[in-house]
Amino acid sequence: MINYLARLWSLGTQDEPARWRRQIALTNQVGIFAAAATAPYQIFFIFYGLWPYLGLFCANLIFIAVYLSVVYLNHRKRHVLARKVMLCNACSHAFIATWFVSSGAGVHLFYFAIGSFIALVSDRGNNKLQAVQPIAIGALFVTSHFAFAGTNALTPLPQNVLDVMFAVSALGVLTLSAIFSFLFHREIDLAEQELTLNNNRLSELSSTDTLTGLANRRQLDKLLAQACTRLQRRFQPLSLVMCDVDFFKAYNDKLGHIAGDVALQRVADALRNAVSRQGDLVARYGGEEFAVVLPNTDEQGARRVADALRYAIADLHLPRADGDGCDQLTISVGATTLSTPAAQVSPEQLLQRADEALYLAKANGRNRAEHLYLETSSVDMMLVDTPPLKATDTAFS
Repeated sequence: MINYLARLWSLGTQDEPARWRRQIALTNQVGIFAAAATAPYQIFFIFYGLWPYLGLFCANLIFIAVYLSVVYLNHRKRHVLARKVMLCNACSHAFIATWFVSSGAGVHLFYFAIGSFIALVSDRGNNKLQAVQPIAIGALFVTSHFAFAGTNALTPLPQNVLDVMFAVSALGVLTLSAIFSFLFHREIDLAEQELTLNNNRLSELSSTDTLTGLANRRQLDKLLAQACTRLQRRFQPLSLVMCDVDFFKAYNDKLGHIAGDVALQRVADALRNAVSRQGDLVARYGGEEFAVVLPNTDEQGARRVADALRYAIADLHLPRADGDGCDQLTISVGATTLSTPAAQVSPEQLLQRADEALYLAKANGRNRAEHLYLETSSVDMMLVDTPPLKATDTAFS
């Protein structure tokens, strides 16, 4: 039942901004519950004696129909008209019902619920309307209370019946006000959850490369900075690997940029799958260049990862377009490792040293990996080569 009602009062909220969705849903909810709140009076008139109150009974049927029409208007995207119809119908209903049975029945107390509705759905940009509407509601309440007291009503009820109806009206107003507040706060909670989700998505987009789905340069710089900060508190080996697709400009020139984008996406997926340890980060550094951050990884580990990256790309069997006799797309890899404690090391130092190793790999014939240590002193740096893949290796046979 609740799920059905939720679907009913959600009519018209599709494809609307969050603020409008809350107002539309609340207007639907008020229309549905106002119609439901009129039902007990109709039942009372049927059992107490319908004929003396036939006029009010028929008027209530019209008011109920108008309340429910608000849902239809919202469904038809007539949101402003729906709110106006809701407000005018509720004000007229309370006024006419009080006129029929006197203010002793407490029907005019529903103006308090109407005031709550206005406060929740009023247009913040219209200050004059915000000031006039509460005054108008107050004037209608005062007029109903004094003008239709006692015998001034069209069909006054006995005092004992009025006492029961007043209690029912007061209970109905409190219930409606509580329901309105609960539903409005529920919509606010949903809006906040949606806002949090959107913020998370925006944060993810701001740190993700749109083409490859890898971390972008911004995220790479952030993680490297965090890793360097951790080194000052607790030293652990830190490695950085840089990869560059060999002769990629020729690939784009020969096969086109669309094919180049597809190739980069496949390369990115292969690199991501080759680095499976939690805490490692694969990022697109720019163009056809990628970076892999390897916390708590020594020189041996960095070399293993570098080789794994080369083999992963070779296993893709992507065609190469440089015409040098090798028919498979390959990558050159440069790695660096900080293996001894350092008072302070910056991401720029790591990137520069890894880039130097990458340049060395290209200078030595590409399709290979080179490793350079990053020591506490720039003078104490060691060069460690990894051999190129042999012709007998699967990827290059």
